[in-house]
This record gives sequence, structure tokens and C-alpha cells, in this order.
Amino acid sequence: MITLRELCEHTMTTRRSIQCYEVKGLLSAVSKNKMGHLLYDENAIEQVNLIRFYQSIGFSLREIKHFEEMDQVEFKKLMEEKIATLQAESILVKDKIKKIHSIIDDGTQFSWKE
Repeated sequence: MITLRELCEHTMTTRRSIQCYEVKGLLSAVSKNKMGHLLYDENAIEQVNLIRFYQSIGFSLREIKHFEEMDQVEFKKLMEEKIATLQAESILVKDKIKKIHSIIDDGTQFSWKE
């Protein structure tokens, strides 16, 4: 068992985020110690890391909560759609990087002076 503080340290997550995950029903403490501190099992670390990953790729907590209601086929389709979205975003970022390199190579600079 680990405390809330340890869970935050292991996952580099704030206490407020963990509490938000609990309110949304994505995570729950398994018990309390004799001092009243919340205790989590070792799976909580993996759960928090997974929640944070899904958030990092653009899912809201509400959407993440909905994952548990999905069957495997529906979830797989959603993840494939996310891959397509991320690939499209990646192309746009690569185009921006090319443009920046072009600006650097050409010595183009925007001047604020007239």
C-alpha cells in the first residue's frame, strides 16, 4: 500500500489531480491508515499513469471514464481514430518545422520597424 503523497511522487502528479480522478470515478483509495491517510494499491500508479497518457493525447476525463463502458471493438476504433488525428497533427507540425528551417536558411526576418 502507498499513501497519497507517495502516489503523487511516483506519478509526478499533483494531489489536486488525484482528487479530481477520484471525483470522476477513475481512481479510488483502497483504505486509510491509522492516521487517516488514504492508501492506494500498487495498481494505482499504473492507473494514474494511464489516465495521464490518455489526457496527453487529447482525451478529457469524461471521455476516459467512458472507456470502461466500451467493448473492445469500440475502444479499438476510437484508438485508431486517435492515431489518424495525431498523424494529421504530426504532418502539420512537420510542415511548420520545414517553414522555420526555410526562414532560417533564407535569413528571412520579420521587422517590426518601418
